Amino acid sequence: NKHEYSDDTKYQRPNIPESVRIIVWKRDSGKCVNCGSRENLEYDHIIPISKGGSNTARNIELLCENCNRSKGAKIE
Repeated sequence: NKHEYSDDTKYQRPNIPESVRIIVWKRDSGKCVNCGSRENLEYDHIIPISKGGSNTARNIELLCENCNRSKGAKIE
C-alpha cells in the first residue's frame, strides 16, 4: 500500500485515539476528502465535539488546513 498511515499530519487533536486516526487515514487514502490535497492534513470532526460529536472514525475525516478552516464548526 503506497499510502501508509503517517502521524506527521500538521494538527492532531490528542483526544482522537491513535487507532481511530489510523482507520481514518487509511479510509480517506491519506488525502483531503474535500479537495484531494495531501498537504497540511488535519483530522476533522464531521459533527463538532461542541455539538455532540464523538471521537469515532464515523465522525472524523481528513481535511487539508484550507478546507478545514473554511468549514469552521459548521455541520454540513
